[in-house]
Amino acid sequence: MTKVTLKYINGNIPENLADILSNADEQDMRILIALMMAADGNGEVNTEFSLSDTLGLEKPEIDASLKFWRGAGVISAARSQKSVKSKTEKPESAEEPKTSAPTAHRDGAVEKSTGVSPYATDELAALFEKRRVTAQFIDEAQRVVGRTFNSYDTGIVAGLVDQLGFEEEAVLAILAYATRIGKKGLRYPEKLALSFYDEGITTESAVVARIAIIEHSAEVVGKIKQLFGMGSRELSRTEKTLFDKWTQKFGYGIEVIRVAYDITVDATQKPLPKYADAILEKWHAEGLRTEGEVLAFEQKSKPSKDSGEGEKSYELDDFFEAALKRSLEDLK
Repeated sequence: MTKVTLKYINGNIPENLADILSNADEQDMRILIALMMAADGNGEVNTEFSLSDTLGLEKPEIDASLKFWRGAGVISAARSQKSVKSKTEKPESAEEPKTSAPTAHRDGAVEKSTGVSPYATDELAALFEKRRVTAQFIDEAQRVVGRTFNSYDTGIVAGLVDQLGFEEEAVLAILAYATRIGKKGLRYPEKLALSFYDEGITTESAVVARIAIIEHSAEVVGKIKQLFGMGSRELSRTEKTLFDKWTQKFGYGIEVIRVAYDITVDATQKPLPKYADAILEKWHAEGLRTEGEVLAFEQKSKPSKDSGEGEKSYELDDFFEAALKRSLEDLK
């Protein structure tokens, strides 16, 4: 982890604390508390301290939260000896101009992004003056979210357009979806937009289509939880990954998943998501889409009574066969 310094370790509270906290999500707060506990009397957190080990989070999640706290002015990156620039390099104070959006996405390649760089007040003013972002867009974004933006908020939504190349209408669609599900801060919309960007999705039509898939997936996932007897408890990270794969990547509805569930329970006497996953992996690799197709496939695949074969298992052989088939298809 890059060495950071907490600016308010000695009890000084920023004037805009309420605005900052309104945009922080649970993960941001966990990371900030962990940093405060690890900081020394000067507010510095040693590079050997690992947020990943302490909180069990992945690097992109940690980087996103650190960027948020830096943009909010709560932490700053502390320079180490290794990061001191040579005399031939640009001085630390020299800022690289922010590049506007047309990126490798537009040439058919995927370019990852770690987030939107914050703007100074004069930089925001220049954006509006040059019409790279319209004032009408910011006004509509505030209306959709239901509150007035501060300069940090404005920089986030403007940066999605200016730096990452989202259409203004696409950003508004993301904000509207986040508001519908109760995420009125900008942390969630920004993270969602970055995930879309990593998929090459930046136009209004593509964003609207992707959100429709996510909303349908959420509806189906609720039914999956009932099917597997999970009640109202939170999904584990593994379960969420599996269910999102079934509903978003594979595009299966509850009808197909219910067939996999029935086969799983018949074979194992337990509702095991990983076993069901091997079945769904197999069907996806075979190009099966509907309930009728999977039922016909399973009927055709059943061993005959005279063959002496036991019940077909999906736990290992079929999983690796499906994975190999997908890999070969990707290579083609």
